[in-house]
Amino acid sequence: MSEKLILNEQALEKMGIVGEAIYQIEFDMNAELKIPKSASKEEKEYIKRQNKLSRKFRNKMMHLLKFKLYATRHLESSWILEGKYLESAVRELEQLRNEMKARGFKDADKRIKIIPILTTVEGFESYEDKKAEFLLDFLMEHIRMTEKGIKEQRMSEPILWRCKQAVSIVMAHSEALKNHKRYNEIMDTISILDEQIGECGKIILETKREKQKEKEDDKK
Repeated sequence: MSEKLILNEQALEKMGIVGEAIYQIEFDMNAELKIPKSASKEEKEYIKRQNKLSRKFRNKMMHLLKFKLYATRHLESSWILEGKYLESAVRELEQLRNEMKARGFKDADKRIKIIPILTTVEGFESYEDKKAEFLLDFLMEHIRMTEKGIKEQRMSEPILWRCKQAVSIVMAHSEALKNHKRYNEIMDTISILDEQIGECGKIILETKREKQKEKEDDKK
């Protein structure tokens, strides 16, 4: 999987195919099971444990895709990976599969795959459109977090970290989208989020100062 595929770009272009491969991570994470009315107490407890594990592994997959592999969503269970992250993806996903198999999900190898795709110019542009749309949605998701923090004058450091990561992730993709029609929109949205991150940082700092002052007052 980690071996590079040698492509004859000129030959592919003559066939109307883009020489750059698109790597698609496809996964079918275990859906949560319904508990039958007739299930025994032991069966109910087992299903509850498996459902909890399913949620844990799905959440882990989402965190991995967004914050470690910088993947962008194409479909709900189909994400696009840039070639430079391929080796990391192979390693990280293999580790996740092994964790799943160790906890009873024996079919994990079939459920998580990396698929290289060659497509036409039009198809490639469609993937780029999807990427731009995802990045804007991703930014807006974190803008809502910072807006809430500013409105309530309260922000946790883990959420602020996620917002900062969102900026870093989108910036990492921005160069490849420099000629895309939504590039300026993406950059403007980054600026909005970045500004609000600064405001939230001030809120956290002020909260720490107030707590420190309270401690000092209590000692008096």
